[in-house]
Amino acid sequence: MSELERRYRRLLRLYPRDHRARHEEEMLGVLMETAEPGRRRPHPRDVTDLLIGAAALRLRRPISRQSLLWWRDAARVAAALGPLALIALRLPGVIHQIELHVGTGPAMPLGPGRLIEQLLGLSLSIATWVLAWRGRRWTAAVLAWAWTIWLCADMIIPGSGHWSFSETLPVVLALLPYLTVAVLLTGTAHPQRGVRLVGGRRILSWYAVALVATTAMRVRLAVDVSWLALEVVALGLTAIICGMAARSPLGRRSVALLTPVLLPVVLMFVLPWVLWSASHDDMIQAIVMVGAALAAFVITAWVTGQRKAATAPPREAAHP
Repeated sequence: MSELERRYRRLLRLYPRDHRARHEEEMLGVLMETAEPGRRRPHPRDVTDLLIGAAALRLRRPISRQSLLWWRDAARVAAALGPLALIALRLPGVIHQIELHVGTGPAMPLGPGRLIEQLLGLSLSIATWVLAWRGRRWTAAVLAWAWTIWLCADMIIPGSGHWSFSETLPVVLALLPYLTVAVLLTGTAHPQRGVRLVGGRRILSWYAVALVATTAMRVRLAVDVSWLALEVVALGLTAIICGMAARSPLGRRSVALLTPVLLPVVLMFVLPWVLWSASHDDMIQAIVMVGAALAAFVITAWVTGQRKAATAPPREAAHP
């Protein structure tokens, strides 16, 4: 391969992968034929044309018919997976409250009210998940909105009138997953098709691993916060799963729509250390864990992306 061809191929990488798969060799052939003999670098005019063409093509992609089909199916996937994230959010709290109630935790609770609230939240999250997967989208949306409104009132009304930024941000992050799931279920038709797009068995297999690992770790953290480093388990698993999903256009869009659900869930223990910890070591530890998770996401997305080129929407995307 000549130096000129290598440089042209580097410029052509700016084009979407599926476009390159169909037209790269043809475009490269035309560029090489029209190049002056002995030239080692692309002509500035060719560079400009390629840059403009790649930018124009990528700017058209977000509103193309194919992209709209991907976004529609990504919303279905997000609506199907969102309730599972809420279950993972509620389960550690339920287990911890049960430990307190039966006296195996570090202290006895003041009463059963907190346990009942946690059990109710977990039950509604499970019911929302089952209804969404069975195609009862509107019933699932009603349950999601009811619990979101209850949580909003429970968190905001007692402290109304004297909110500070350090108090408001955690409340917003705590409500964001529930609000996002409610909006997704309300605005997405046929969320059960999202299960077929990914595969129900695949979803439940990965989810079981993540749920067991994160629940065990967070129950331990609820007792002893010195085990904060264990939070890297939740961050790492989420980063790897999202990185694997990011290898396809459907997966990238699904991850984008699920970000408001996943980020507050995986950062629920790390964020307080960043906001309120008086120790620089604790803050640095939290930042390092988040950075490691981002690196795991990028590496996983890059490695898996080398194996599978994005060509067309899944077969399900052809059926509205």
